[in-house]
Amino acid sequence: MKEMDEARERLKIRLDLWQLEIFCTVAELKSFSRAAEAMFITQPTVTSHIAALEKRLGVKLFDRTTRKVTLTPAGELLYKHAKVLLTEHEVALQQLAKFQGGLIGRLVLGASTIPAHYLLPSVMAKFCRNFPQAQLIMKVNSSVQVVESVINGELELGIVGVKTDEANLKIIPLWGDEVVLIVHPEHEWANRSFVSVSELTSQPFVFREEGSGTRKTFEQFLAQHGLSPKQLTIVSEVGSTEAVKHFVASGGGVGFVSIRAIGCETEQEQIKTVRLKEGRITRQFYAIVPTDRTISPLCEIFVQFLKEQVG
Repeated sequence: MKEMDEARERLKIRLDLWQLEIFCTVAELKSFSRAAEAMFITQPTVTSHIAALEKRLGVKLFDRTTRKVTLTPAGELLYKHAKVLLTEHEVALQQLAKFQGGLIGRLVLGASTIPAHYLLPSVMAKFCRNFPQAQLIMKVNSSVQVVESVINGELELGIVGVKTDEANLKIIPLWGDEVVLIVHPEHEWANRSFVSVSELTSQPFVFREEGSGTRKTFEQFLAQHGLSPKQLTIVSEVGSTEAVKHFVASGGGVGFVSIRAIGCETEQEQIKTVRLKEGRITRQFYAIVPTDRTISPLCEIFVQFLKEQVG
């Protein structure tokens, strides 16, 4: 009888997908109010659903302070499984939609700065015109963070500027790119076509943040030519390509950015580009998808669409 009672109690704990989606949104945005805005519901609604979920499970899911919301150990465990459940739910809906001859659903993808700002928007717009019932949600982060988010299931697809060796990821080559040195129009190098790597040690630099694909590509090039970033004078680190461009345009130093990001600034002569005598700094952008779990039909079709646009 006791075992039957325990079994009945376990059966009462049924996870509600809507509550799980609210829970995951709060966990990712680290805020009840921002989660409410993102989901187009009120903050009291978010709070009541989280309270109901905690009561149902009998555990505390979040530690709350006036400034931030963080997952408890129990919350981290639930988040891991909730993302899997929500992804499988989305996959099921999209696969069933095939029987109706349509493509519906939501794809959450992540992208590093250059693809997110300069490459993907036009492709996404074209895709959404072709498939109006599909919804694309892009989250912008560093290449390293995007890779981690695809691995842990937070994202289904990533577009990054570094090639990863992770075993559980499929790597799909997309656009090519070049990283170039930019200087102020009145800088001493502004009228030079080339400078040598050894000359870089004489200049103040603005760098992208750790985890940036642009930064990693630049540092790899330096290492190939016997120079460590520690030998450079780094006066500032910033979190975006736009910030690097504005820093250089304001005369704060020199920096390296993707050539895809500086069309307007070079045309308006706000900055100048200078290449290195040792050669061009080239790289490629990649799509990454997990190989250890099923991806949705929408993700498959969007990846194929990306390859066609690049091809």
